[in-house]
Amino acid sequence: MDPLTHVVVGRAVIAALPDERRLGPGAAAAAVLGALAPDVDAAFAFSGWDRYLRVHEIGTHSIAGAAITACAAAAVVHLWARIGHRRGTNPGTDRGQTPMPLVAAAFGGAMSHLALDVMSGARIRLGWPIVDVKVSLPLVAMADPWIIGICVLGLLSRWPGGLSMRTAARAVLGLAIGFLCLKGALLGRALSAADLEPIRPRAIEARWSALTDWYVFDRTPDAVRRWTITSRGGPATLSLSQPLEPESALVQASHSLGTVSNFLAVHEFGFADQSPAPGERTQVLWSDLRYCKAGAVCGLWFGGEFGADGRALTQLVKVGDWIQTRPAP
Repeated sequence: MDPLTHVVVGRAVIAALPDERRLGPGAAAAAVLGALAPDVDAAFAFSGWDRYLRVHEIGTHSIAGAAITACAAAAVVHLWARIGHRRGTNPGTDRGQTPMPLVAAAFGGAMSHLALDVMSGARIRLGWPIVDVKVSLPLVAMADPWIIGICVLGLLSRWPGGLSMRTAARAVLGLAIGFLCLKGALLGRALSAADLEPIRPRAIEARWSALTDWYVFDRTPDAVRRWTITSRGGPATLSLSQPLEPESALVQASHSLGTVSNFLAVHEFGFADQSPAPGERTQVLWSDLRYCKAGAVCGLWFGGEFGADGRALTQLVKVGDWIQTRPAP
C-alpha cells in the first residue's frame, strides 16, 4: 500500500483508542513511524531489485519482523524525546518514561501496515520464520484510489474547526472497514460467477481503481494466463496469455544467475525471453505476467547477458527504464 495510507491508518489505529494519552506524548510519532517501518526492506533495492522482492515477503513483513521494526521505531522516538528534554525543546516529556507504551503504539502501526499490504494483494509470509505460508486477501489494489480518498477525507476533516482527532480516526477506520467488507462481498460474488478451473498455482489481484473487477493469474504447462472476473456476473474472460516455450540452453543456463534464482524463488507466473544484444551477445530476461501488458511489455525484467560461447557475462535487472547490473557469478 502507499505511504499516505500507511501513515493515516497507522495514526488512526492509535488515535481511535478511548484514552490515547495513556501511551504517552510520543505515541502518535511512534505509531506513524511504526506504520512505515516494515518498508525499511526497500534498502535492498539499491543492491538489486531481485534481492528486494525476495526479502519483501518475509523479514520485516512478517509478524516477528514487524515487532522488531516496531521496537526500533519506539526506540528512535524515545531517544528523540530524551534529546529534546535535555535541550529544553520538549520540556513536557518525562525523561524517565518507560518506552513500552511507545512500543505498543509502534507495534499497532506496524500491524496496520501488514494488514493493509495483505488486503492490497501482497503475498507475504506473516508467520515467517516459523510458518512458511503466503497470506493474501486481495480486496483492493496497491495505492487504491478509493482507500486513498478515505484517508484524504479523514485529513480534511481535521481542518481547523473540524472533527477531533479521535472522531476523525474512528470515521476513517469505520469507512475503510466498511469499504473493505463491501469489496470482500463483491470478490466472493465474482469468484462464484467466474466458474474457474481448479488450477494451481493461482493468484488474485484487484484491478486498480475498479470496484467490481479482479485479475486471476494461473499457470498451465503451456502458458501463464490472466483472467478478468467481475462481480457484475458472467464467466471469467481471458485477458492476457503468454505461451511457455521449451527452455533453450541459454535459458537453462540463466537459472545459475542470482537475478534469476531470486526471481524464480518468489514468482510463480514467470516466463523467459531470449533476444540478441549488441556485440554478439544474447540477452535472457525473465518476467512475471503480473508485471506485463499485451505483447510481453513488462515493467520488470530479471536475467543477464551471455557471450557467443554461452558464458554468462553480466547480470541485469530492468525496472522500467532503470537498469541495474552486477557481475555474473
